[in-house]
Amino acid sequence: MTTRSGLAALLVVAFSAPIATPADIDGASYVSEAYGLRATLPRGWRITESSGYPRSMVWMSRSKPRVRIALTIDPIAADCRGGAAFCNRDPAAAAAALRAHLVGAGFEITSQEQTRTPELEYQSGRSYLRHAVIVVGDSVVSVILAADSPGDRASMGRTFDRLTQSVRPLSFDRSP
Repeated sequence: MTTRSGLAALLVVAFSAPIATPADIDGASYVSEAYGLRATLPRGWRITESSGYPRSMVWMSRSKPRVRIALTIDPIAADCRGGAAFCNRDPAAAAAALRAHLVGAGFEITSQEQTRTPELEYQSGRSYLRHAVIVVGDSVVSVILAADSPGDRASMGRTFDRLTQSVRPLSFDRSP
């Protein structure tokens, strides 16, 4: 993956100060008691719990095709003043705020879906990204896929969709 792809994914989470991200990764499950959420991680990926980047919870990567997925979290601010990344619990409003940040940073938005889980596809140079926005409690969880080509991004669609759909609050978790 190019450095630019990694930096593009980080741009989205670089709005705020670093925080600790205590969580458990057990096989294909990611559980964060601190943030009250759970996700099912894809099999066959290199998975790293990363606290080295602001609000980054998990990095996943694979080499064929060469792609990376980041799972990040941002708090929902009480108001929109002071440069807050997200200040609304409505997923469509969160996606609009994200879009404004990306356009301001020079990314080209190539697609936007307004479904229950809003998504954006965007690019900068040779970095092709897909970004889902999920509101969980008082936070916005981002699932960000970065690829070196539009074809590689598209080939990971099913994996991306399953991961995005698996992100849920712990309070609704009924598994043992």
